[in-house]
Amino acid sequence: MTESEKAILIKEMELPYLKSVSLKDVTLFGGMKVLRLTFRERKRFTTIDLDPNTATEFAQ
Repeated sequence: MTESEKAILIKEMELPYLKSVSLKDVTLFGGMKVLRLTFRERKRFTTIDLDPNTATEFAQ
């Protein structure tokens, strides 16, 4: 996350096999909002930003 981003933690969950996931509501520079999913597996991180339309489609 950069200094120009504002993030609100929605949910953090521990998953099996030493994994975890966090969901954040992030406002990027310029006002664009995304849902940020961060998957952690030991030392490995995968971050995915979803725009509002894609996040809504995922939720359905």
